[in-house]
Amino acid sequence: MTVLNRLRHLSLVKQNTIFSASLVLAITFVFSAILGFLRSRFLYAHFFSCCALELDAYTAAFRLPDLIFKLLVTGALSASFIPVFSSYLHKDKKQADLVASTVITLLFFVFLLAAVILLIFTRPFSELIAQGFSPYQIDLMVNLTRILLIAQIFFLLSNFITAILQVHQVFIVSALSPIIYNFFIILSIFTLAPVFGIYGVVYGAVVGAFFHLAIQIPIVKKIGFNYTFSLKHRLEGVREVIRLMLPRSLSLGLSEIENTVTLFFASGLIAGSISLLNLAMQIMYLPSRIFATTVGQASLPILSKNVAQNKLENFKNIVVNTLMQSLFIALPVATIFLVNRLAIVRIAFGAKQFPWEATLITAKTLAFLSPAIVCQAIIQILVRSFYALHDTRTPMKISFVSLLANVVASFYLVNFTDLGIIGLAFSVSLANLVQCFGLVIFFGRKVNGINWSVILSQFNRILLASIIMGLVTWVTIKSLDIYLLDTARTINVINIFIISSVLGFVSYLISIKMFKVEQLQDYQKYYQKFKNRLSNSVNK
Repeated sequence: MTVLNRLRHLSLVKQNTIFSASLVLAITFVFSAILGFLRSRFLYAHFFSCCALELDAYTAAFRLPDLIFKLLVTGALSASFIPVFSSYLHKDKKQADLVASTVITLLFFVFLLAAVILLIFTRPFSELIAQGFSPYQIDLMVNLTRILLIAQIFFLLSNFITAILQVHQVFIVSALSPIIYNFFIILSIFTLAPVFGIYGVVYGAVVGAFFHLAIQIPIVKKIGFNYTFSLKHRLEGVREVIRLMLPRSLSLGLSEIENTVTLFFASGLIAGSISLLNLAMQIMYLPSRIFATTVGQASLPILSKNVAQNKLENFKNIVVNTLMQSLFIALPVATIFLVNRLAIVRIAFGAKQFPWEATLITAKTLAFLSPAIVCQAIIQILVRSFYALHDTRTPMKISFVSLLANVVASFYLVNFTDLGIIGLAFSVSLANLVQCFGLVIFFGRKVNGINWSVILSQFNRILLASIIMGLVTWVTIKSLDIYLLDTARTINVINIFIISSVLGFVSYLISIKMFKVEQLQDYQKYYQKFKNRLSNSVNK
């Protein structure tokens, strides 16, 4: 078999379990995240010291395009399209393709209409959500926003293709798309930014979005999806997608309002505040996306399949097991990020190009965002569990309550304290906690009860092991910093981070084994399966 044929075969391999699908998404996202951090490192090295105003405007310019994209596309995909398309695919492939084609066509035209409206009213919208910006920043934000709308068109089509591939349980190529996207932005920082300034980075984002779409088209054709231009909005499947989509879009709208509220308050703080908060959020979302979003994305098609086949007890068991397996990873990772926050910021964004004061502020902000890492491990799975049950209203109501918590906390902490972006980070974590507890409570009611005593027992053991891990990590950092390594040098910061994290992780595994946490056995089984598959593939 030639190399090209091997690549084609690999791109079409199906991932039939949540773990295997999550593993593919997690591995590819790690590479994408590395590129994402390199992108931010190069971007901030190029613009932060000289052009903080431009960098803030660039960050803010994504807000409005992201808003309409998540309202129209993400809402349709995560809550309605995947479950409905999955249920049709198991009954009638031709009808499933027709439903998919109609939904894509309808949303494409709706998105174009929304984009035109935004194009016309970009300035008043920008002035509304970033009222703390100077006239120069508003002008720049308006221009960048309009260019970024082009990228969202490519993302619309690309994300629908991703959803179709995931329903077919083909994850590899779609998981590579973000890597391509980040690569072109990085390339633009070195090639276009010296000529066009911050505009060059936005041009790179548009080109990256195009290739995000382009690499998936051959694979979706290969699996047999047939697109036909259709506006048959009265099809039962299309109506079901729209019915389920509306509450989810409202829920996402509430989430996006939270992000917009954060931008609103941050725009009135000192120059660079939006950029630094964005960096801290980027670091926070790294483990969340690797261990929570990837599991959520991988689980939705499989959970939807169980619901479609009326295997509700199996569905509940999968959700609970997936939650505990996710927390098994999320709690220690959040601990590492909390204890090693200063080293993480220095390693990710550099020391020479990134001022020490900015490093300290970003690290403190990250500390207050750490609880959100654990919350996201629960939220991403439970939200999709509701969607698999064709319930989008409950997550929407809970999102509304978390929005209120965020707005009230942000208003108070920004206006009546000196916390600045640290206060905004606290508000984000508070909103995540509210949403997390709300989803847990209502999911238990939805599935007619959960064995809470067993779950809490396992959770407390994982939490205790994570605390022990944090103490070991902290003691290691202090000992190495004081007695052995000079942290003025970046290489020593990296060494301390690696040594302390490894020792902390070893202490976590020892504690987990002593406390007899069941999830350790699950991961040992997964590891053995992975090892056997790898051995079999090598021997062939």
